[in-house]
Amino acid sequence: MRIAMLVASLWLVTSPLQGKIVFYSHRDGNTEIYTMNSDGSNQRRLTFNETSDSAPVWSPNGQQIAFRSKRDGNWEVYVMDADGSNQRNLTRHPASDGVPYWSPDGSQIAFRSNRNADENHRLNIFVMDADGSNVKQITRLKFATNPQWSPDGKQILFEGDIDQGRQIYAIQPNGRGMWRVSQPKPNTGMLLGGWSPDGKKVVYVETVGFDSNKSVTVIATLHPTGRREVVKREPLRLPRWDMTSEIWSTDGESILFAGRNRAVTFRKDGNNWEIYRFRLQDGQLTQLTNHPQDDLGPHEWDSRLPVTPQGVVPTRWGEIKSNSYNHRRIGGYPIPSIP
Repeated sequence: MRIAMLVASLWLVTSPLQGKIVFYSHRDGNTEIYTMNSDGSNQRRLTFNETSDSAPVWSPNGQQIAFRSKRDGNWEVYVMDADGSNQRNLTRHPASDGVPYWSPDGSQIAFRSNRNADENHRLNIFVMDADGSNVKQITRLKFATNPQWSPDGKQILFEGDIDQGRQIYAIQPNGRGMWRVSQPKPNTGMLLGGWSPDGKKVVYVETVGFDSNKSVTVIATLHPTGRREVVKREPLRLPRWDMTSEIWSTDGESILFAGRNRAVTFRKDGNNWEIYRFRLQDGQLTQLTNHPQDDLGPHEWDSRLPVTPQGVVPTRWGEIKSNSYNHRRIGGYPIPSIP
């Protein structure tokens, strides 16, 4: 009996039901913020506004969520408690502020803004204390957006345009030591996914002419000594779908993304974005949301396992997935295998 109780206790401690994913969705008429368990269960709406709330990210301790909102007439950075309570504006600026991301110790938030913009500087990266004070600009480029702090707090990744189109760069939080992570290619823009949890790799997307039909997901392995260089870039064999919001899971074993199957986009009921988990070790693909409106921007906190025994049954890519939504097919059609 004691052994059974110990096993049950250990399962509860390590169960991914403790893991949470925050995302935003159009399912209630405009973009609002939701949470769900890491297996897609217990989906819950947190924001209720007539204007858009989006780009949510967990604080490192999972107690708060930073996001952007247009409820004050322009994009501002907000923060709320994990249950949706205590929502408050951090930026309060006439410029467009958004796409927040916490430092690993939770003391600061990086964000992008067009404050101080001119004809040569449209968007740039700023850092502020977690209460909205002490705002500092750390980039002065043509264009910079989507900042993401490294797990050790020493660098911030972002998408930037200097003279080679949109590329992935890293910079120190003090604005020094900028270097390029992506490899420039003709007519190809780079979209940031993010750091691996150990900070040793970066996932990003190469898009030819920003056409999702010509996109390649790349995993860049950084130099093991911390030197500012990439030692290897490898394409990731993800489903050939329209994809966005690609980001590493908290446990480092999978990639979360929003996707839609091109094979069914001609059907009205198949032309929406859903959230998926792609396990890196064996290519298992699990659909986490199933709604006729778009679900986007997943960000996970404290995930322990890619799936649970509570109904999500992942299968290899190319097979029809069965989960708590009753053995459905996506868009009413079988899922095609990778060509």
